[in-house]
Amino acid sequence: MTIGRILIVGGGIGGLSAALALQQRGFEVTVYERATEFKEIGAGLIVSANARKALQNLGIDAALAAASSCSATLYTCDYRTGAVAREVSRKEISQRFGLPSLEVHRADLHGLLLKAVRHHGPENLHPGHEFVRLDQHENGVRATFANGHTDTADVLIGADGNASAVRSFLFPREPPKFNGQVAFRALIPDELVPDSVRRMGLAMHPGPKRYLLHYPLRGGRIMNLIGCGQSDHWEEEGWAIPATNEEFATAYWDFAPHLLALIRNIPPGALFKWGLRDREPLPEWTCGRVAMLGDAAHPMTPFLGQGACLAIEDSLVLARAFAASSDVAEALARYEAARKPRGNGVQLLSREEGRALQDPDKVRRTAADRDLLAYDPVNASV
Repeated sequence: MTIGRILIVGGGIGGLSAALALQQRGFEVTVYERATEFKEIGAGLIVSANARKALQNLGIDAALAAASSCSATLYTCDYRTGAVAREVSRKEISQRFGLPSLEVHRADLHGLLLKAVRHHGPENLHPGHEFVRLDQHENGVRATFANGHTDTADVLIGADGNASAVRSFLFPREPPKFNGQVAFRALIPDELVPDSVRRMGLAMHPGPKRYLLHYPLRGGRIMNLIGCGQSDHWEEEGWAIPATNEEFATAYWDFAPHLLALIRNIPPGALFKWGLRDREPLPEWTCGRVAMLGDAAHPMTPFLGQGACLAIEDSLVLARAFAASSDVAEALARYEAARKPRGNGVQLLSREEGRALQDPDKVRRTAADRDLLAYDPVNASV
């Protein structure tokens, strides 16, 4: 084995999943994070069977399930009345794919990963380091950060998200662009949730050029609410821009009364908005001793609920590829061959689903409908 140190730029779910998977296979990993501390902002996500198989392998799935929600049914409803148009049993999904999907607070998943990575090497986590450039040579790669720090290793993994600085450095002619979608998100305490919303739990409400999605977190103590709709322009950067309840309600004025009541019950300071950004699929995920992972490789719109799941898949397959290889070139070649068709493919399918979600006359095809949850990153060929 000629693979020594591995640098990971990005300390989110993808970066920490990769760090943990590599540590468990005996590799020395150092993680650099731009933010001044390792943390996730409050938001929900769906962790489906494909990602849960990887989390079982990493040893944190049981703890995550205990901290999360697992709704019995996914409802698709008429946006104007709330009437149920379709029901999908989570029991059926579990029988088909081996595990039910979880509704997860991002901070809970991130916290479990961070704890596990720290257990293996707390000295190898470095917040407050903004990546600015890299240099490669025959025997290694050197990363330079805005604070002047540099570090050298055998390989570097760019896991720094949708607006990846590593990807922009390697491919400067394809910056992330606003994709014509603006999203709202909020976490609402259970006592402020209308009874009809609480009883339904997990429900999608597709409307014209917009949709609302809500689901419970932390065993029902919190309701996660997301609204995503088409917009002609967006100028602000970031995905935690404060918004007002009236702004949200005005954008969804023709949705059912109980949904508008949920919006108006959002506590002060708990509502945020952001403009979705996208990039075209990467023809190559690796460049010399550098590889992309998660949203840095395949920026995922939220319409199939697979962004975090694909990053977790990438992470386990990456670690398995390194464990099966004798040098960096072989490891990265195995990783790209195993992951690029799926990552780029799901990226495009998610765009397609976004168009269906914002047209109530189109038929939805969820990640389960498309059999995306059947993928097994633990046993997939590398």
